[in-house]
Amino acid sequence: RMLTIRQLTVAIDSIQKEKDKVGSRVKRDVLDPFTFSKYIDSNWKVGPQKISAKSFNELIPDSLKSSIKQRVINKLSNTKTNSQIVIDQDAAIKKSLWSYKVEWHKKLMLSFSCLVMFLIGAPLGSIIRKGGLGSPLIFAIVFFMLFYFSSTSGEKAAREGSMSPFVGIWLSTFILLPIGLFLTYKAMRDSQLFNKEWYFRMWLRFRSRKK
Repeated sequence: RMLTIRQLTVAIDSIQKEKDKVGSRVKRDVLDPFTFSKYIDSNWKVGPQKISAKSFNELIPDSLKSSIKQRVINKLSNTKTNSQIVIDQDAAIKKSLWSYKVEWHKKLMLSFSCLVMFLIGAPLGSIIRKGGLGSPLIFAIVFFMLFYFSSTSGEKAAREGSMSPFVGIWLSTFILLPIGLFLTYKAMRDSQLFNKEWYFRMWLRFRSRKK
C-alpha cells in the first residue's frame, strides 16, 4: 500500500516471472523421479502396437511383488507430497500477485473516482434547487453508500480471485460513471429531474389523456 505505482509495476513483473516458472518446477519436483517423464509425448510417432496378452503383474516374479508394490506406494506418496507443495506455492504466488495488482489499480481508481463524484455532485447541485440541505444530503449519502459497497465488494472479490483485479477495483467506477454523465447531461439541458411539481403535472396530464 505504501509503494508507488512504479514500484508496484516492478514488483508485479517480478512476481509474474516467478509464477511463470511453475511449469519448470512441476517438471523438476514432480516428474523427474519417474523414468518415463523424459519420453512424454515422444511415442506418438510410433503408432499403434500389438500388446502382449500377459499383464504387467504376471511378468513380475512373486518374490519381487511385495517390494515393488512398496516402492510404487512410496513413489506415489512422494509425488503427491511434491505436487501439493507446488500447488501451495503457486496459490501463494497468485494471491500475492493479485494483492499487488489490486493496489496498483486502486491508486488509479481512487484518483479517477474523485472526478466521477464531481460529475455526480456538481449536476445535483444544479438540478436540486429546492429543499435546503436535506435533499442534497440524502442524495449524497445514497451515492456515497453505492460507491462504498460496490468498491468494497469488488476489492474483496478481486483479492479472493473470484474476479479480476481490474474489474473488481473499477466496479464502482463502472457503476457511477454512467450516472454522472447522465446527471451532467440533464443539468446542461436544465432538466427538472428532481422537481416534484414536474412529475405531478406529468401525472395529471397522463390521467387526462387516459380519460
